[in-house]
Amino acid sequence: MAVMLFLPVLLNNFTMTPWKFIQLFLIPLAVVSGNYLGGWFNYILPVICFVIRPLLSLGNRHRSEDLHDDHDIPSSAAYRYVALSFVPVLLGVTVLSLLRIVHSPFNMIEFTGLVLSTGTMNGIIGFTLAHEFIHRPNITEKIAGHVLLLQNSYLHYSIEHIGGHHVYACTSKDPHTARLNESFYRFLPRAICGTFINACEIEKKRLTRKGYSVAGIHNRILMFAILQLTVAVIAILFAGWSAFLFLLLQSGLAICLLHVTNYLQHYGLMRMETGPGQYEKVNTHHAWSSPGSGKDFSLFQLENHADHHIHPNRRYEELVKHEESPVQPTGYSGMLLLALIPPLWFQAMNKRVNDFTS
Repeated sequence: MAVMLFLPVLLNNFTMTPWKFIQLFLIPLAVVSGNYLGGWFNYILPVICFVIRPLLSLGNRHRSEDLHDDHDIPSSAAYRYVALSFVPVLLGVTVLSLLRIVHSPFNMIEFTGLVLSTGTMNGIIGFTLAHEFIHRPNITEKIAGHVLLLQNSYLHYSIEHIGGHHVYACTSKDPHTARLNESFYRFLPRAICGTFINACEIEKKRLTRKGYSVAGIHNRILMFAILQLTVAVIAILFAGWSAFLFLLLQSGLAICLLHVTNYLQHYGLMRMETGPGQYEKVNTHHAWSSPGSGKDFSLFQLENHADHHIHPNRRYEELVKHEESPVQPTGYSGMLLLALIPPLWFQAMNKRVNDFTS
C-alpha cells in the first residue's frame, strides 16, 4: 500500500514521457494484490482511490505551471502502445477476480471488496481508455475501446459520445452536462437514461440516412445488445449466477465512476444559443481544468478536457491545458469526494461558476 502511494512521486521525473503513465499499472496491481491476500485486503484500491487520494487532493490547490502551446506537443507510437497494453491487463484482472469468486471459498466481505476493486479499476482506467480509443480511426484501437466498453456493459456509450456529447456538450440537449445546482444524485439517472436514449436516436438517424432497416444487422444498438447478452449468458453457463452478479455490479460501479467524471467536467458551464438549435462553438471555457502541474499523477491527461473538446482527434499525450479554462478548487480525486456530498459541492463550485460566467 505504501508503494502505491509513493511510487507515483518517484515516477514524476518522467514528466510527459510514455513511462509516466506506466504508474497506472499500480491500479490493477492493487486489485491482484487484494485478490491474492484475500479478506479486507480486497479494499486496498477503494480505500486509496476514495479516501486517501481525495483527502490528499483537497490540499492540492496550486495553479498549473506547465501550460503548453500548440507547437509544444509530445507524441510518439510509444504512447499508443502503453495505452493498448492496459487492455489485456484489465481483461485479465477482471477474469481473475471472477474466477476467484467461482473457484475459491469467499464470504460477503471478499465478494464486496472484489466488486468495488474491479469496478473501480474498470471505471478509472477502463472507461478512460475506452473513451480514448473510440476517438481513433485505427481499427485496432477502435476494437480495443469497444472491448473495454463490452466489459463494462456500456457499448452504446461509443455512439452517444461521438454523435451526441461532442455535438451538444454544454447545452440542454446533452445528458452529460450537469446543470447549475444539480446534484450528482439527480444527474446520474438523467445521464444514464439520456445516454441510451440519445444513442438510439443517433443510430436510428444513421440507419435511415443509409437506407438500412432499424431491425437489421446494421443496427449497432441491436448488435451491442446481442454481444452483451452473450457475455452474460456465457458467464451464467460456465461460472454461475454469482459470476453474473459480480459482472453486473462491477459494471454498475464503473458506469457510476464514468458519470461522476462527466459531472465534474462541465458542471454549470453552458454554451450560448446563437439561433434556434444553434450554439456557439465549444471553447476553452466550456470545461473545467484541474489544478496541478504536469508532474502530478495523471489519468491519461483526462484533466485536459477542454482541449479534448476543441481537438477531439488529438491523442491523450497531445492534450494541453488552457489558461482561459475555469479551474476547479482541487484535483479530480478531491472533486469526486465533493461531488458525493452536494452541500460541499455547491459551496465549492457555485460561486466559481457564477464568477466565471457573469
